Amino acid sequence: MSERRPVTRLTLFVPGTQASWAEWGPPLAKHGLQLDVGGLSGEGFEEPVGFTWVEQDGSFAEAFSFGTVEEPVLERLAAAPGALVLPLPFDLRADRERVVAIVAALREAGAIAVRIEESMLGWDVDRWLELFSSEDPWAWHRGAVVMLGEEGKLQSCGMHAFSLPDAYAEGPADEISELVGTLNVYQLAEDPLLLSGQTFSTDAESPRRVLTRWPDLNYPDSHPCHNPYGVWRVGPPGGTAREIPAETPSFVPALRVMLLAREKKLGRAMTQAEVEEFRDKCPCVMVSQEHAQTLERARGYADLDPDLVWEQWQAVRAQG
Repeated sequence: MSERRPVTRLTLFVPGTQASWAEWGPPLAKHGLQLDVGGLSGEGFEEPVGFTWVEQDGSFAEAFSFGTVEEPVLERLAAAPGALVLPLPFDLRADRERVVAIVAALREAGAIAVRIEESMLGWDVDRWLELFSSEDPWAWHRGAVVMLGEEGKLQSCGMHAFSLPDAYAEGPADEISELVGTLNVYQLAEDPLLLSGQTFSTDAESPRRVLTRWPDLNYPDSHPCHNPYGVWRVGPPGGTAREIPAETPSFVPALRVMLLAREKKLGRAMTQAEVEEFRDKCPCVMVSQEHAQTLERARGYADLDPDLVWEQWQAVRAQG
């Protein structure tokens, strides 16, 4: 058993034909997965992970009725006895092949459809496997990510299923749709080291835009659609990149955790001067930008940007 509980990186909602969770066990065992009272385990699991059995409550078909699942499959979902909810310690970027193998085993055991809880996007199990067995990152993006928008604004939802930030842009609808989608797929295809202050463009002819990472303010921390890695806010066309230092402070514990504890102790909100002074006195180590990214992914969330600590802390605190 590991000393630290594995980070949940992907949660799957899987309705199927089995009448109870126990009936999933024998067919899954044929594919190297164990499902019992101790949890789900198998190759690559550091330890068993807990699961939830959800009995049919009349909402299964509705949960998949957003145009991605055909009517015959919706009818099967309406008749399904129940579903497994599986929090996995794997994401769809680094561990995509392992997750595909798990879903393939679930299909053989009776799965009808699969919904990714990080975006609430679901597909019938055959289509899900088709999308994520592909080597095309646009297919992965289509399979896991939805776009949330209003006039002149667009933000993606679901990139944390890949342990990556989402993206947000403002402007004409067609332009920002291409911009957000291309930035997301660039992350999926190349896994670049993106940093606040760098610039991005969809192609060589288009003007570059400054990227700034912010906490995800669309959903509270407890919501499955909340992206703990934050959101790339894409600036207006024509931005200029700023110089990026080779090292960045890594706060231990995280800066947002220490700020929360400090304000709780004070019994009040701190002023801007107090927040910035507190940041300057917090324990941290200087690490390379590459190592900071590794640490972030290991713990499963991004910290506040120390250069924007006041603005971001205000936004996070207002969100509750």
